[in-house]
Amino acid sequence: MSDRGSRRGRRLRRWTVLALGLLAILVLAGGGLAIYSARALSRFERVEARRSTLLYAAPSLLRPGVSVGALDLAGILGRLGYRETRDAAGPGQFSRSDRAWDIYVDDGRGGRVSLTVSDGRVTGLRQGGAPVQSVALPPELLASAGADMGESVRPVRLTEVPVALRAAVLTTEDVRFYEHGGVDPRGIVRALWTNLRKGRVAEGGSTITQQLVKSRLLTPARTLSRKINEALLSTVLEWRYSKDQIFEAYLNEIYLGQSGGTAVRGVGAASRIYFGKEVYQLTLPEAALLAGMIRAPNSYSPTSNPERARARRDVVLTRMRDLGKISEAEYRRARREPVRARTAPASGLVAPYFVDYVRAELERTTDVDWVDQHGVRVYTTLDPVLQRLAEAAVSNGLDRLETTRPRLRRKSPEERLQAAMIVLDPATGRVRALVGGRDYRSSQFNRAVLARRQPGSAFKPFVYLAALTPRRDATPFTAATLIQDAPITIVVDGKPWSPKNYDDRYQGPVTVRHALEASLNTATVRLAQAVGLPAVVETARTLGLEADLRPVPALALGVFETTPLELARAYLPLADGGVLPAGGALDAVTDEAGRALWSAGGESRPVIGAAEAYLVTSLLEGVVNAGTGAPARALGVPGAVAGKTGTTNEGRDAWFVGYSPNLLALVWVGFDNGAAAGLSGADGALPIWADFMRGALDVYPGGDFSEPAGISRIKVDVTTGLRATAFCSSMVVVTEVFLAGTEPPACEGGGVVEQVGRWWDRVWDWIRK
Repeated sequence: MSDRGSRRGRRLRRWTVLALGLLAILVLAGGGLAIYSARALSRFERVEARRSTLLYAAPSLLRPGVSVGALDLAGILGRLGYRETRDAAGPGQFSRSDRAWDIYVDDGRGGRVSLTVSDGRVTGLRQGGAPVQSVALPPELLASAGADMGESVRPVRLTEVPVALRAAVLTTEDVRFYEHGGVDPRGIVRALWTNLRKGRVAEGGSTITQQLVKSRLLTPARTLSRKINEALLSTVLEWRYSKDQIFEAYLNEIYLGQSGGTAVRGVGAASRIYFGKEVYQLTLPEAALLAGMIRAPNSYSPTSNPERARARRDVVLTRMRDLGKISEAEYRRARREPVRARTAPASGLVAPYFVDYVRAELERTTDVDWVDQHGVRVYTTLDPVLQRLAEAAVSNGLDRLETTRPRLRRKSPEERLQAAMIVLDPATGRVRALVGGRDYRSSQFNRAVLARRQPGSAFKPFVYLAALTPRRDATPFTAATLIQDAPITIVVDGKPWSPKNYDDRYQGPVTVRHALEASLNTATVRLAQAVGLPAVVETARTLGLEADLRPVPALALGVFETTPLELARAYLPLADGGVLPAGGALDAVTDEAGRALWSAGGESRPVIGAAEAYLVTSLLEGVVNAGTGAPARALGVPGAVAGKTGTTNEGRDAWFVGYSPNLLALVWVGFDNGAAAGLSGADGALPIWADFMRGALDVYPGGDFSEPAGISRIKVDVTTGLRATAFCSSMVVVTEVFLAGTEPPACEGGGVVEQVGRWWDRVWDWIRK
C-alpha cells in the first residue's frame, strides 16, 4: 500500500512539475506576445500620428494692388476645394466677373468676401458688407509630415470620403469588414474555393485590417510566420481601434500607383492626382475606378491604361450592383461615363524640398511631441504663388541654359546642371519659397539648405559695408572714394597671390561705387586690405554668416564655403534697414482642435545702422541699373531692386542675390560635383532670378526703398571723388549718396585760365576715348 502511495505521489509531483512548467511557458509566451503586440501598436500609432500631421502653406493674402491673374486666384480657390457658381451663395463657392469677385469664406468673420477689380488688380475689399484692408484665404495643404521622400500623401477623414467610395472599397476588398474581428475565416475559404475553381489567384483572403497591418508593420515576404504575425496583429488592432478608425487609416495608406516617379498613397492624393479634385467631390464612376486600382494600381492606372482601368471599373460597378450597394439606374449611368482622368497627372508633390526642410525644422526647433499626437496641424511660411513662380523659373532657366549652351548637357540625371533658389521676406526673414534642385524625383538633396559652395563675388557687399561703416582710427571710405583697379600681388604664407579681374582688364582709379557695380576684383582686394581683413570678418559675422571665415586676402573674393540659405539671410539686414530678423519656415503648430502647441518666436535685432544698410543698398541698386546686374533690366524686372552677381573660378558657381523692399531672392547654379560650368552670375543665375522677380513683383508690387535719417546726397566729380562746384566740376558729375557727415570736400578751385585748361584736357581725353 505504501509502495502504491509512493508511486502515486511521484506521478503527482511529476504532473505538478509538468503543469507548472507548461504554465510558466504559457505565462512567458503570453508576456512575450503582449510585449510584442504593445510594441507593434506603438509603432502603428506613431505612423498614424505622423500620417495625420498635416503641413499647410501660409494663407494667401488678398489686398489692394494684388493682381488676381498673377496670383492665380481661381487656381488657389480650386485647390482649396471651392466651386465656381453664379452667385457664391454658400460656403465653398465663388463667382467672378471682370470687375468683381465674390468668395464665400467660412472663417467665422462674415462669410462673403467681395473684391472690386480694375485692370486685373484688387482695388477694394469688403467682408460681411464692411470694408476691410485685407482678407486671408484658408491655407493650402502641402503634405503629410509622415510621407516618405518621393511619396504623395493627403490624409482625409472618413467623414470626407463619399459613401460611393467607401462602398466601392468594401465591395472589392472586404465586404464583411464590419462583421469580422480582423481575420475572416469565411473570406479565406471563399477565396480558396474561387482560386481553385479558376486555377489561378483570382481573389485574396486578406481583410482590410490584414492589408493595413501588412503595409504598416510587416515586410512583404510571403512566409508562414509573417501570415501568423499578420493574423495576430490584425486581431490586436481590432481590439485597440474602432472599425471606422481602421477603415480611415486604410484609405489613407493604400498604394494607388505612380505619377511621374511619385508614389501615390491614399485616396486623398489619388483623387487630386488622377482627377484634379478633392476626395469628397468624386463621382460614382471615379470612386469605382479608384477602388478597382487597389489590387494592381499600375496595371489599372487611368492614365497609362485607360481601357483596362475602365474594364476594371465596370467589374467593380457590377459587383456593387449585385450586392445592392447601387441601383440598376445608377449602375447604367456610371457605366456610360468615360474615363476622365488627367492625361498628364500632377506629380502630387507640392514644394517637396521645402517640406523636407520643414520636417527637419520640426524636429530641431520645436519642443512639441507632435509625433505622438493625432491630427497635429503645422502652419508654415510658404507662399504657394511664389513657390510656383520659383519652381517654374528654375526649371525654365536650366532648360534654357542647356539649350543655348550644349556643353552643359549631361546624360546622367545625377550629373545634370543644378540650381537652388530661396525667397525670403526681408521684414520677417521667413522663407516664402524654396527650390532645392531641378527635379526632386531624381535627387532629394536639398541644395538650398545643405550645399556648401563658394559665394565668390556675392560676398563683396560685405567688404564694402565694412569699408563704408565709420570706425575709430580707420581710413574713412565713401561711395565716391577713389581706389585703384590695377594688377596687385600679395605675399600669403610666403607665396605670391595675384588676383585678376573677371575679364583681365583694369580701369585704373575708380570710385568705390563703380568698383562694386563692375565687380572689380583687384579694387575690392585693395579695399579689404585698407579696411583690414579682421573688420571684414567681423562684419560678415555680424550679418549672420557662420562659415569658416579666415582673415586672408582671398576672403574678399568669397573663397570660403557657405550654404545658399545662410548667404541669403546675410543679405537681410541690407534689405531691412539694418535689422536681422529671426526668420524660419514654421509659423505655428496646433492640435486638431486648433489649440496652440507652439508658435514661432525669436526676436529681430538691429545689427548694422539703417543708414549704412541704405547706403550699400544704393550701391547694389547701381549694380542692377548700370553694373554686372544690368541684364535684369533688359529682362523686364521693374521697380526698385538691388542685387549682386557672384562668380567663382572657372564658373563653377553662378550666383545672384537680389531684393526689392518686400522680397529677397537668391539663385545658385552649378554642378554638384564642382565641375567647371563656365558660367558667370549674370549668365547663369541672374536670368532665373529675373524671371522669378518679374512674376513676383507683378503679384506683389514692391514700392521704393525707404530712406532713413542720416543720409545726404551731393553732386560729386567721379574723376576725383570730390564735391563738384561751379568752378571745378569735371565733365562727369553724378549725385552720390553719403552717410551724413562723411561728404567729401569740394575740389580745389584755381584761376579761370587753370579751370579752362582742365576742362579742355578732360574734353580732349573724353573725345579720344
